[in-house]
Amino acid sequence: MKYFFHAFTCLVLVLIQTTAMHYFWALSGFYDLFILIVIYLGLFRNLRESISVILFLGIIMDNLHNGPFGLYTTVYLWLYAAIRWSSVYFHVRNKLFLVFAVASGVMFENLVFIGSFVMFNPNSQLPRNISENTLGQILWVSLTGPFFIVFINRAYNAWSGWFNPHVSEQKS
Repeated sequence: MKYFFHAFTCLVLVLIQTTAMHYFWALSGFYDLFILIVIYLGLFRNLRESISVILFLGIIMDNLHNGPFGLYTTVYLWLYAAIRWSSVYFHVRNKLFLVFAVASGVMFENLVFIGSFVMFNPNSQLPRNISENTLGQILWVSLTGPFFIVFINRAYNAWSGWFNPHVSEQKS
């Protein structure tokens, strides 16, 4: 059932990110919602469960976007590894850490995208508003990201309770 929850969450986020967000001008420069799923998996789920979901997410996003294949998968895997590594050194359940993690994740993704753009288009110039878009995304994710991660964790715990009442809830 846990894989069904993650697949359902991913598909809902794909629909939101690829269709609904394009109709609202205020959300046109919104961050990649899957960064939140990757950070959630790195903080709250085990490796075996997480890798399959991250590969699923990466392949979906690589197929939906016009860029080098494997770019999203690479970003998600590196971000997951960074979150798992940081959990050794930091108190990851802290809300301040969540803000730092989601902001760093968006910054990392944007740096990888900029780097791949420069690498594959060496004679092209970067768009003028790239820094404004990146800062806007960092601001958005800093304000909303930790709430979404806590919501996803609580939804997973509720889902687990509905389908397997004998399993105790994971403490948030």
